[in-house]
Amino acid sequence: MHSDNRRIVYNTMNKFLIATALLLAACTQGGQQQSAAGRSTLVIAQQREPMSLNPALENGQSQTQWGELLFSFLVKYGDRGELVPDVAVTVPSITNGGISADGRTVTYHLRKNVRFSDGQPLTASDCVWSVNAINNPANNVQSRYGYDRIASAQAPNPTTLVLHLKEPFSPLLTLVMAPQGFPILPEHLLAKYPDFNRIDFDSKPIGSGPYVVDRWLRGDRVEMHANPYYFGGKPRIEHLVIRFIPDAQTALNLLQTHEVQGYFNAQDYAQYPILITLAGYRVLSTPVSAVGAIIFNTQSPQTKDPRVRHALAQAIDVRSLVSKGTRGALNSSDAGRGLFIWSYDKAAYPGIPYDPSGARALLETAGWHVGPSGVRTKNGEPLDLLMVIQAATPGDAIMGNLVTQYERAVGARVEIKAFNVTQFVAPVSAGGPVYGGKFNLALYPFVNGDDPDTTDQFACANVPPHGYNKSRICDPRIDALLAAGRSTFDLAKRKAIYTQLQRLLYQELPIILIYQRREIDAFTSRLHGETGSSDSVFWNVAHWRLSGG
Repeated sequence: MHSDNRRIVYNTMNKFLIATALLLAACTQGGQQQSAAGRSTLVIAQQREPMSLNPALENGQSQTQWGELLFSFLVKYGDRGELVPDVAVTVPSITNGGISADGRTVTYHLRKNVRFSDGQPLTASDCVWSVNAINNPANNVQSRYGYDRIASAQAPNPTTLVLHLKEPFSPLLTLVMAPQGFPILPEHLLAKYPDFNRIDFDSKPIGSGPYVVDRWLRGDRVEMHANPYYFGGKPRIEHLVIRFIPDAQTALNLLQTHEVQGYFNAQDYAQYPILITLAGYRVLSTPVSAVGAIIFNTQSPQTKDPRVRHALAQAIDVRSLVSKGTRGALNSSDAGRGLFIWSYDKAAYPGIPYDPSGARALLETAGWHVGPSGVRTKNGEPLDLLMVIQAATPGDAIMGNLVTQYERAVGARVEIKAFNVTQFVAPVSAGGPVYGGKFNLALYPFVNGDDPDTTDQFACANVPPHGYNKSRICDPRIDALLAAGRSTFDLAKRKAIYTQLQRLLYQELPIILIYQRREIDAFTSRLHGETGSSDSVFWNVAHWRLSGG
């Protein structure tokens, strides 16, 4: 082409024609580039905005989500329900020598050439620092469970991490630098701070995950780009945007107008029948290690008596409650499987029977007698109960209203108070109603984890602000069984222990398990590669791709 140009250099008309052709070609190429860029941007709506983009300051599924988007873990759960390596080369076990015979030493071998998104190497030293940072009382992490079982962490070389445990602790692999705990943090950026509670990093972190934050527009969105240093290969979708849409109906409208191309973890199950009919979308419904529950405040005067808790539970038609509230997306069968995972024993933890007559008899036995107004009283105090639910979630509103009707029929008066999702799940320090104990009943779905150990949900030491024991139950018998289950890696022994635990929890009933949760995700049919995991659909986000629009 250059020789052609030389041949016509003195031909004014041809020069004009070539310039025009080049200009048109440039415009066409620019249009193609814009189209390609459009195909390389994915916008996903979700209801909850995080409190921080540093997962160490988050909790629950939000902590896992942002950990998998922006950071890396040692191991994580894949879509076949088993732990798979992330930064670690293999998952440690007694068989491969990664776990010592006495269960007190766990060794991880790390991949070589893993980098943070600023190009700095990730080494075993970052893992050691991360363990120590989570255990540092100056950092306001929601829970140190699992990390607090580590006596010391060592990095004998850049690709070897050795954890010395205070005692054998079987849930360790799912908690420490795993999605149910916290990711690997960058020592080179954070070590200079006395704590990481309120620093710029929390809004624009540098991790080693598939995406990097460009900006966080609070109340609106987080914009990210693909991490060119990601050890799994640069993600195929160049730009990822998470939009925060608290109102479920608004999110549905945005899907229909294609202003968003995905809806992560639709929390209003009542939308499920609509989502599966949307043209141009595919819906994933993935069972996860999580439950829907009605949690009792066991330290509240009205609900501290197990007889009252059983009476209030028997007053509820749980099967109908779940069916109506989720419009058939979920059912109440085997709800305990979402909490106890592979150790679930239906005989030890059966469903709650719907028995209003039995509920009335139990309340009478517990000293709550019907007054002139039809509301039960004890020592002059009415059985008035505050139930907290999440706002802007119509399915939860349906269930909450049904609970008030069921309880009224047995003489209890229930007031419903709704909180937006960020307030609802906020820790004690931020005035959260659930973690702050400002309730009698809470309609609260939660993630326990990928191991049937439920220490964080039921141990005395884990009552907020020290953990996730939202019911605030404290029973030495429960603590003893939890300790026994943690202390052995023998699955048969653990299952037997957890069967005993389930019987005791059913007897004390700190919570009513009403369904096993499913993560409901809707994505454009142009998206390929997404699969559900017990942790989050984002577990393999680096391998997603978009086909032409």
